[in-house]
Amino acid sequence: MFETIHYEDTLNINKTKLYIDCRSPSEFNHSSIPNAINIPVLLDNEREIVGTLYKNGELEQAKIVGVTAISKRLPDIFTQIIELKTNYDELYFFCSRGGYRSSALVNMLLGIGVKCHKISGGYKSYRKYVNEHLENLISNVKLITLYGYTGTGKTSILNELQNMGYNVLNLEKYANHRGSLLGSIGKSEPFSQKKFESLLFEDLKKFENSYAFAEGESKRIGNIILPASLYTKLRASTKILINSDMDFRINEIKTQYLVDFENDKELIEKTVKKLGKYISESRINMYMDFLKNNNFNDLIQDLCENYYDRNYKLPKENFKKTYNNNNSIKIANQIVKDFEEYFV
Repeated sequence: MFETIHYEDTLNINKTKLYIDCRSPSEFNHSSIPNAINIPVLLDNEREIVGTLYKNGELEQAKIVGVTAISKRLPDIFTQIIELKTNYDELYFFCSRGGYRSSALVNMLLGIGVKCHKISGGYKSYRKYVNEHLENLISNVKLITLYGYTGTGKTSILNELQNMGYNVLNLEKYANHRGSLLGSIGKSEPFSQKKFESLLFEDLKKFENSYAFAEGESKRIGNIILPASLYTKLRASTKILINSDMDFRINEIKTQYLVDFENDKELIEKTVKKLGKYISESRINMYMDFLKNNNFNDLIQDLCENYYDRNYKLPKENFKKTYNNNNSIKIANQIVKDFEEYFV
């Protein structure tokens, strides 16, 4: 019989470790423990079949279908796990609630002499741990927050600060969305709320009782809702204002959003048309003409002046520092010099 371990207890083990998610690929992609890998006991279609059998009361048939499904992949699974075992001291398996899927796989592995553990309560126990500790971690970080209109280079500055080794809460990265009208362009599917909170949680653990740079966000980033305490923390933080001239903003937005215009053109057109709720039909038609003729500069300038800037509300409080950005690397270095007292 295998030994179960609580997720929080794995955090105190000073050995190389790996979390292995036994759930289906779609469950894993929706949300998981950060840095876990997916070795599914059942694929999505198999899980659906087994689930239907269970719901219909055909328990034995469900087990037969499940065992048959995984048995075909066992050689590949064992090969993969044996290789992982050479790189990690501890392997921690989990499924949704720590039930059949992880138990079945761990039992089989122990039967061939592979030492491993099952996380008690599965992914749900991890989520419980995040929910119980997230608020405290938010309260224990000091934020330096960058505000500014769309295209002023806030994200580029944060990326440079992170490259220099400074703490950054990259909220848009956790959401896989840039937070603006075109925020999903060039991105894969936006992350789920649970995945966002897990990624936020992991970085907050690293920055506990210290500082972090962040971007001033609204209460939502795409479909993601910021924890209320985090939004309050952003508004009460030390604030930096980033300004840029229009030429810089146009170039920054093109660099961020229009890298692969031909492949993203249909999505960009669809997204811009959604502005019909807020601006005139004639302006939407003008935007479509801009896109048709690849006239990005005029499109972006008009979007900035007549949509972004009108709808973006800067905090009314005083800013600690204001920077005019025409080179995000230089501004990042200047911020480090001006705020070095915060890093002590």
